[in-house]
Amino acid sequence: MDDDADGYRWEGNYEKSWELIKETDTGLIDTAKEQQKREKRRLIQQRLKNVKLGVMRYVYLIIDQTKSMEDNDLKPNRLICVRKLIQQFILEFYDQNPISQIGIIVIKNGTGKRISDLSSNINKHVELLDTLTECEGHFSLYNGLELASQKLSGMPSYASREILVCAGALTSVDPKPVDDMLTSLSENNIRISIIGLSASVQLFARAANNTQGKYNVMLDEAHLLEILRIHCSPPPATPSMKPSLVKMGFPPHATDGTVSLCQCHVDEKSKCKFTQQGFSCPTCASKYCEVPVECKVCTLTLVCAPHLARSHHHLFPLDAFTEVRMDDVIVDVLKCNGCDEVITDGSFVYQCEECKEYYCYTCDIYIHDMLHHCPGCLPSSR
Repeated sequence: MDDDADGYRWEGNYEKSWELIKETDTGLIDTAKEQQKREKRRLIQQRLKNVKLGVMRYVYLIIDQTKSMEDNDLKPNRLICVRKLIQQFILEFYDQNPISQIGIIVIKNGTGKRISDLSSNINKHVELLDTLTECEGHFSLYNGLELASQKLSGMPSYASREILVCAGALTSVDPKPVDDMLTSLSENNIRISIIGLSASVQLFARAANNTQGKYNVMLDEAHLLEILRIHCSPPPATPSMKPSLVKMGFPPHATDGTVSLCQCHVDEKSKCKFTQQGFSCPTCASKYCEVPVECKVCTLTLVCAPHLARSHHHLFPLDAFTEVRMDDVIVDVLKCNGCDEVITDGSFVYQCEECKEYYCYTCDIYIHDMLHHCPGCLPSSR
């Protein structure tokens, strides 16, 4: 036993190097890195096509801040690790869903507390997550869902209303039956997805299934990040989501040098600031530091053209490239059409069915996750 500040010796980090090497049926050595590549390819191939999606999303994150989050199976403990990964998730979420909004709720001592309302302010969400340090009391799923539903039930019917719960507890101490809350959420078309940090819990699985959500239990830190990234993509729209025309404004960037107070900081007395630059609402001329945002004066949704363009790729996703063995490609020098490097690593290359160009694994993932367009199919490259 080691009594220093780091705790017991057997609680420290260690590597199971023998788990990184596996033998396939053909006798070839298959490493964990190759398994990760196949998993990413599988996620690309599973992306939905010709399915109506909820591009405008209102999502509440419910984070467990009870005593169960003090366990150190995730380093340095569950709360700090989850906090770090959720901050990364928020950045990727807004990159793929720029016209959506996120709110944050924490559960401790059996009660829910809304630390961040629904908004598109990335910096505010990230800063507030850094304030989560202490773990207290027991977990209550009912109280967290009730607090989130108070806001989500009033959101427009054309948008996707979602709750994403990150729970480390194996029990839930609730004032009322959770099934009653699940019925109310289902009637309001609010989808619940839950990520478990410990083990599978029947209550959590039932909550997700009854509301057409997803329930996953993480294996390790890397697996938890993969689960969070799955929720970055918009879910299929429910039958009750009716198409509607949404009025949006494209605010000009004010650079006239006039000093004025922006509306996004008017309620925060400690951070009130006068600026010379910002985005001016085309309807009421209210100024904001950044967009997208919903105008507090006239409720107009303010966006820029690139925000709508980034949301467009969800409606028409790029088809997955065909996996081709390098031995089957008859060329003198096999070059990637993306990075223009000679492909030497790996056993496979990836071919676009439209332009028949070949890509390496790295470019294949980048094209489908970030670019969303095949470079070989663009008119300028033909």
